[in-house]
Order: sequence, then structure tokens, then C-alpha cells
Amino acid sequence: MRLEQCEAAIKEKKNEMINLGMTKGLQNEETIHCSQELDKLLNDYNRLLLDDKYSKPLNNDIDFFFILKKQVHKILSIPFRYFFI
Repeated sequence: MRLEQCEAAIKEKKNEMINLGMTKGLQNEETIHCSQELDKLLNDYNRLLLDDKYSKPLNNDIDFFFILKKQVHKILSIPFRYFFI
């Protein structure tokens, strides 16, 4: 499922849950089941966002700077005595 499809499904399920809650009540079995389906859709959406985030190519200007900064921080956090062994 693509992000756009997932967003549309979430919007539709949210509206359905609101209507069920307003007509049948929040404790109704149908409303609870709809809420659980919405939770599943939201979890799928979050998984898609994470996959999309990690599958994008590195932005050479920004990502390189942060990677370099992280490595420099690691080197500088080594105790001084280990440099002269």
C-alpha cells in the first residue's frame, strides 16, 4: 500500500469510526472494532513512513555533515591516554 492510499484509507476509517461513535456509542462493539482497524492502518502508515525515510538516498550536503560530525564526536570522546600507547 502506498502512502497516499494509506492516508485515504485512514481518513475514511476515521470518519466511519466517528459516525459509529456518534450513533452507536463509544463502547459499542462495532465502534471498538472500527477503532482497532484504524489502529492497524495507522501502524501500516508509520511503517511506510519509516521505510520511505530509510530508502531515500543521502543528501550529500546535509547527511555527510551529520555523519562526519558523529564520527568526529566519537573520536574526540576517546580518552586522551589511548592516543599515546
